[in-house]
Amino acid sequence: MNLIEEAVIIEVFGIRMYAFGVYTALGALCAMITLGLMCRFFRTRPGTAALTALLSALCGMVVSRLAFCLLNQELGSMMPLHAWSKINGGGWSMFGLIGGVFLGGWISSRIMKENSGKIADALAMAILPFIIAERIGENRIQDFDISRALDSEWLKHSFLAVGEEEPVLATYYVAAAVALILFIVLMFYIPKARKEGSLAVRFLILFGASAIITESLRYDRFLSITFVGLQQVAAALMLALGVILAVLCSNRPKSVLAISAVASLPIMVGIVIGLEFALDRTTWNKILLYAAMIITVSVPAILGFRLLKHWKKGVPQ
Repeated sequence: MNLIEEAVIIEVFGIRMYAFGVYTALGALCAMITLGLMCRFFRTRPGTAALTALLSALCGMVVSRLAFCLLNQELGSMMPLHAWSKINGGGWSMFGLIGGVFLGGWISSRIMKENSGKIADALAMAILPFIIAERIGENRIQDFDISRALDSEWLKHSFLAVGEEEPVLATYYVAAAVALILFIVLMFYIPKARKEGSLAVRFLILFGASAIITESLRYDRFLSITFVGLQQVAAALMLALGVILAVLCSNRPKSVLAISAVASLPIMVGIVIGLEFALDRTTWNKILLYAAMIITVSVPAILGFRLLKHWKKGVPQ
């Protein structure tokens, strides 16, 4: 995929530019503004927000690109690891970006001698505006982030459907809406985020759980092996990390609640794999299958949130 040739060009105030680039640039700007506001709220040291923005952006781009080159199966030998610097071809991994952003935040906390939990909390809020803008911008990329052919007649005629001959779901709009909802939900937890890292753990749990669903909706075959999407695997790992951190940082790490939360993770993975197989290889009702998937991923997420009520200490430094 050559991004230069495939990209949609728009004209703003007489200046020609790539449409997707405009969306991502606006998202990055909103992310940096949010990061600054969050660092001010959490009373980080002067200069922390600027350094965190710089390092997170740099690490996010590098790790996102490396993750794509390592995991992409659709382009095969066309996208080897040594091509990671050729940004005009191939693509990027959203979960690689998220991991890189938090890596940059951790490096910044070491340099500034700041609590890494505070930085992680600030980044958890900052990255969501970027994701919203980037997902909306994906409507300017052809045949990207779309679903299987729609069976539902009412979905075929909804604003979420694209394509005239064989309508599909514009899953980028669904993912953008989910990110917006998560941003609003996490805003209510900001006043309760005095215990460093608790907001970031909530982000990991909520985003990981919701992304298992949104990534399942995708059927563009990028970053996937047969019916298993690698980004969906990354979402499950993110959810698992959030639940495990909730267990480790609670004052009840050996309670029935904690054991149940951890035990629910492999069970969830097994059920989701089975549901993915059913979605890909059977004609079963997809709405019911996705309802079952939502219920399945909700169990560890709910248990993780219940553990957060017993938060005792910050995330490991």
